[in-house]
Amino acid sequence: MYNLENLYYLGPDGSNSHNAVIKFLNICKLNIENKIPQKSIKFAISELEKDKNSIAVLPIENSIEGLVRETIDNFVKINDSSIKIQGELTLFIKHNLLAKTNNIKEIKKIYSHPQAFAQCSRYLYLNFPDVELKDVSSTSYAAQKVSLENDNSLAAIANETCADIFNLNVLASDINDEKDNQTRFYILGRTPLEKNDKNKTSIMISPKINRSGALCDILKILAKHNINLSYIDSRPSKRHLGEYLFFMELDGLEEDIEIKTAIKELQEYAEFLKILGSFSLYS
Repeated sequence: MYNLENLYYLGPDGSNSHNAVIKFLNICKLNIENKIPQKSIKFAISELEKDKNSIAVLPIENSIEGLVRETIDNFVKINDSSIKIQGELTLFIKHNLLAKTNNIKEIKKIYSHPQAFAQCSRYLYLNFPDVELKDVSSTSYAAQKVSLENDNSLAAIANETCADIFNLNVLASDINDEKDNQTRFYILGRTPLEKNDKNKTSIMISPKINRSGALCDILKILAKHNINLSYIDSRPSKRHLGEYLFFMELDGLEEDIEIKTAIKELQEYAEFLKILGSFSLYS
């Protein structure tokens, strides 16, 4: 029985994370009483860690900008080993330019999340080369901020839902530089979700010795057991300059014999190895 009270996500309402929450609850047919927006990914993970009866939906990777470092860096710091990745879903992202005014020529300052700015950089360069760009914690917070200010020179880059929620005009739609713009979201929590036939296992690993070929040895083990490495990225260990942790996603579940055997072998090469979760993909 899936019985949770609280779900945390990067808010406010109208954010891409909020849309991912709606999609996730519909797909998994879950009824979680309280959907609680947070000001940052760090706050969402902190609330998840304190609240035993909760779950969180947070972005992990964008198809254009890559790994969402705030999510993975805060997730691996969690001391509660019962908190794992329980699922993943993907959301198509369409950015829009929103403002109180209907006149695009009035815009002098634009608010948004740094990843949204990066995903619309060509559009901004061609259309607003001299406009001030201001980073905020989420795209929906950018829209909320513009709606609260009595200033027609302000705009936000956010999704179309935010235009409805915060009563803003859409000055330009679908301004992504790349039209196939998708973001993956992790569902983090203590309660496993029902598995399907599309599965992954995520791990964080650091080789015992920082030497030539250390990562190659790890990859050879995965190849030997015919395990597909679907994603890899590196993060600083934050202990020594030049020392890294490798974040990896492997196709298959932790209990699969190939992955179980490979992880046992990887532990011989690893100074640090943590299974972040073994989970299904929801579309």
